[in-house]
Amino acid sequence: MKKLNIQRTSDFEVDLASLLAVMMKLIPVLLLSSAFMQAMVIDTELPQAVTQAIQKQVDENKKNLLLEVDGNRKVTITIDINGAKSTFTVDPLEAKIDRPKLHGLLQEIKKKNPDIFKIDFSPDAKVTYKEVVHVMDEARRSRSSDVRFPVKDEKSGQEIMTDYMFPEIIFVNMMEG
Repeated sequence: MKKLNIQRTSDFEVDLASLLAVMMKLIPVLLLSSAFMQAMVIDTELPQAVTQAIQKQVDENKKNLLLEVDGNRKVTITIDINGAKSTFTVDPLEAKIDRPKLHGLLQEIKKKNPDIFKIDFSPDAKVTYKEVVHVMDEARRSRSSDVRFPVKDEKSGQEIMTDYMFPEIIFVNMMEG
């Protein structure tokens, strides 16, 4: 039996044209989406003491404030301090969020808990963008120049007064749809 001697030399090239075409389509999409993501961030100039207090609250993670708005515009605020929960509600006013009552309740909560600066915000899908912005505006700062809140400056040890109530607002239901 004679052995057949077959030499196989195979040369092939990887066709990267389709991969490059996909990448050329994805790059503009990624650039556009990053531009929209920047539009969703609200940068505010916070005093350094407030920024330090926010970071301290995030590090300790013992106090949590959850603000929920349902489809009927009823606002529910849940405060969790070391496992002890308290719940407050603001009923809607003529099918709208009762903004003055919400602001007053948030001021009272801030007076009792001056070291909380972060809110976890969970609006229902039926709540309009305009209403979401209004709730965020009510929570961010005190509208009254008379009402101010103490913040301890970590560097100097002094207590400074600020009109910021809850400047750090985090959406907790962004992945729901």
